[in-house]
Amino acid sequence: MTAILDASSTPTTRGHKKRSRTRQALLDSALTLIATQGENFSLTDVSVGAGTSHGTFYNYFKDRDELMAAMVAHLVEDFAARSAIEVTDPDIAIRFATISARAIHTSAAVPESVRAALRLEAVQQALVVDGPLAHLQSNLVEGHRSGRFVGTPDDGTIDVLLGAMLIAARREVSTRKRPQYVASVVTRLLMSLGLPHDEATAIATHVSAPS
Repeated sequence: MTAILDASSTPTTRGHKKRSRTRQALLDSALTLIATQGENFSLTDVSVGAGTSHGTFYNYFKDRDELMAAMVAHLVEDFAARSAIEVTDPDIAIRFATISARAIHTSAAVPESVRAALRLEAVQQALVVDGPLAHLQSNLVEGHRSGRFVGTPDDGTIDVLLGAMLIAARREVSTRKRPQYVASVVTRLLMSLGLPHDEATAIATHVSAPS
């Protein structure tokens, strides 16, 4: 299980460290529950999973909404830290392919976090709007403007591409068919944007190789 760290403060005393561990345990418990059964869980379930009393929960979170908000923020931060290293290649197609491949690879590195993210629309929206996958939208616009990509970077294009990536992430978590599988997905994404098969395959194979 991927530990969800609370980076809001640096514990300096035994009491701070204990509070940090307890809060992390509650978040980890919620993560496991979401990954396995979606949002259909109780706060008692969270407390039991963390090895704490139900009353202890309210020392850390006001209610379920505050817990979920913290969960979304931490999942996005964790994903961003692992996958959103800046890509500076001058070719917009390579930048797009690199971010796409990295996002799918990340799913295998943090499977439980991805399973939770796939069940939480708020996480998916945060990844796309303000998180690491937001770069994909700007890359699409730039690629279409420059003529590197064909068509129009409208909502339909974005939804199709992101939908394919979410499905690929789900499959990667369950089967880990990389890097050939990742290269295959990225090849199809590039071809859908107008790149010839041979060029799309060459780029996808290069960026999908394990680093």
